[in-house]
Amino acid sequence: MDRNAVLRLAGLAAIVGGLIDLFGPLVYPHMAQQPKLITYVLIDVLLLLGLFGLLSATWRSTGWLGLAGFVVAVTGVLLVRSSATNVLGPSTDAIAAAVWAIGMAIIGVAQLRPRTPFRLAGCLWMLTVIIPLVAMLFQDHRASRSATAHALFALGFMVAGAQLVRRPQSISGDPA
Repeated sequence: MDRNAVLRLAGLAAIVGGLIDLFGPLVYPHMAQQPKLITYVLIDVLLLLGLFGLLSATWRSTGWLGLAGFVVAVTGVLLVRSSATNVLGPSTDAIAAAVWAIGMAIIGVAQLRPRTPFRLAGCLWMLTVIIPLVAMLFQDHRASRSATAHALFALGFMVAGAQLVRRPQSISGDPA
């Protein structure tokens, strides 16, 4: 399988994972616990595949900052999936989600470099960290802020995935 096909598949995984993550909260209240947990794992696997594709496509142009964001984001995913162990205390799930979002925001900053076509996705991921921080600053604890940040997080993956699907060969990080 050639590199462009792999990047397109990674993009498709990011789009599907983002869609499920975006619309899942509408369905979760009507699901039993086991299917819900399986859905969470499926989302994370799809988003990770998309993230691997993004890193593969942009590693030259995003450099060490992109790699650092990738490592932080993957660490966040692993912490989210192991949050039932309470490895970081009773707030493990919230801390893990924050680590994942911070990793994606770092990737977002790396995407702002001139040669990367993922600037919009990067901005969406940065907003997933900025919105909750601003809400905390103003002591605005409405759930809508969290839901907005979550939606932007998922949309970031969908936008990045669409870019990978649309034209993987024109991405500047491509060593071909």
